Amino acid sequence: MKSLTKNLALGVFVAFLGGCGNESTDEGHVGYVYHQPLIFGEAGYVGTQVGPTSTGVVWRQYVINVDVRAKNYTEEFHILSRDNLTVGFECHARIAVRGAAVRALIEQMGEGAAPEGSDWPEWYHRSVRQPYRSSVRDIVHEYEAYDIQTKTQEISVAILQRLREEYADSPIEFESISIGNITYPDEINAEIQRKLAAEQDLERMVRERQIAEQEAQIVVTNARGRAAAQRIVNETLTPLYVQHEMLESFTQLSRSARVTVIATPTNDTGGSPMVLGL
Repeated sequence: MKSLTKNLALGVFVAFLGGCGNESTDEGHVGYVYHQPLIFGEAGYVGTQVGPTSTGVVWRQYVINVDVRAKNYTEEFHILSRDNLTVGFECHARIAVRGAAVRALIEQMGEGAAPEGSDWPEWYHRSVRQPYRSSVRDIVHEYEAYDIQTKTQEISVAILQRLREEYADSPIEFESISIGNITYPDEINAEIQRKLAAEQDLERMVRERQIAEQEAQIVVTNARGRAAAQRIVNETLTPLYVQHEMLESFTQLSRSARVTVIATPTNDTGGSPMVLGL
């Protein structure tokens, strides 16, 4: 009897140890800790733990670890544009999980682990992928094929704004959206090249016109300057002023040792002298 009791106690102890564990959470992850009853009852939420850490040795507590670091989620699209042309491209969404909302993520959107054969977690496939793709399709469809390439930034901002509004109260946070690897049918590529060439020609013509206008303005300004200078000379060139300038010239010449100036009045009433020789 004593041996039976001892064996029973040993079995209970071994079973107890078998139900204990030390669940760990790595850095960059948040662990959803829950209790799993041995026989009766339902599993219940215990708490969360931010890695790197562990639960310690506890009775029948388990952890679902969720990677809360931002990651790029890329989806490929082939969408009809507003002008009914098929455009292919990739959309890259950088998505993170709000660490404080891991409980809501697990209980509302599914576990954090990736399904078999997928690189993305279950919550993405269950609750994010289709709304994300729908937002991209709805917004891109509003643009013509040519504009999708020239307005990628504008389109990306519109998609990001819509998704942020849609997931504002969820555990999911959209950090950025970008569009790349745009492909068109051959006829669209040719049309794009023609439009780009036409735009470049237009820009060149605008620049040439601006240069011509500036050069013409310079010519007009110079002409106005010369006309103003001539007008000033004409207004100030009086007979007395001319006589004064001539006398000043004679005075300067008379000071030279190599020049002899002989002058005589032109008449009895005076006036400018006549230069007889130098």
